[in-house]
Amino acid sequence: MPRMGLNQGIGCLAVFPAAIIGFAGLTDGIGPQGWRGFSELFGWFIACLVAAGLLAFLLDRGSRGGTPVYALTLAAAAAVGVLAYGLLSWLGLDAPMAAKVFFTSAIQALGALAAGLCVLSIAYAALRDGGR
Repeated sequence: MPRMGLNQGIGCLAVFPAAIIGFAGLTDGIGPQGWRGFSELFGWFIACLVAAGLLAFLLDRGSRGGTPVYALTLAAAAAVGVLAYGLLSWLGLDAPMAAKVFFTSAIQALGALAAGLCVLSIAYAALRDGGR
């Protein structure tokens, strides 16, 4: 298996537990409905993709530096997974309302921005290749 493919797999596996827990928490039916609910789900999806890509990048760089650097990078990947899990479990029922509002608003803004960029890139591709 190519090294970058392996690193991407490890990055995805490190983020996977937090991604599943986050999606389960977001789809419990208590959160916002309509476009805000979609943007929150899409924002969480994008955040998980970014975290997995960042971990793959770190693992790729770390694998070039020898065993100690690679071990440190694997520890960083595990720390991201633990941090995401801890953040999501802390944002449960006992968290302060200000933290919940900030977190959900940030995820919704990320989702709305990412969805808008997806629509713009599809429109750009359609206009660019429209004459063919």
